[in-house]
Amino acid sequence: MRTLILIMLLFTSLAVFADEELWQMLQSEPNMVVLMRNAESSGNRDGANMFVWDATGKCSGESTLTAVGREQAKGIGAVFAEHDVEPIVISSPMCRCMETAKIAFGEYVTDPRLRQRPTTDSVGQEVFQAAARALLRKHRGNSPIVFVNHRPNIDAMTMELIKIGELLVGTVEEDGEIDILGKIRIVQ
Repeated sequence: MRTLILIMLLFTSLAVFADEELWQMLQSEPNMVVLMRNAESSGNRDGANMFVWDATGKCSGESTLTAVGREQAKGIGAVFAEHDVEPIVISSPMCRCMETAKIAFGEYVTDPRLRQRPTTDSVGQEVFQAAARALLRKHRGNSPIVFVNHRPNIDAMTMELIKIGELLVGTVEEDGEIDILGKIRIVQ
């Protein structure tokens, strides 16, 4: 039992060390990007309205953040502030992502081509990929980028599945592709 506890403590210590190394890179290295999902939404809870998008921005019929999701977004923003990381934020135009970006970071940019689409929509996925790479290329530089989007889109870009509250950290290459460096877990 004592050995198991020591092993668990070792893994926890290693994870914290790895997280701090990624935060240091976000503070000092150029061309950094953090990919994150929106905080908890009604759609995450019940699976409904995940592809509904109200282009007017009024969120009619869309999945929106729950009370828990709003608290998660505040917490994510607080962790970025604690680490003195002031990113450029790019969000999906769907309300659950824009709400997450607004609560966590304040200002953000968006593009209608960044919305969630079914993974079976190969044309929509190509449009998303091209738009995402173009925006990442445009905004790469000394300030890190936070890209708030949807799990299927992030998976298609990176081949990495992330949970709500996980930050996927990488660097943006000149062509807009992402080189993944690791994950930081914020929300439990």
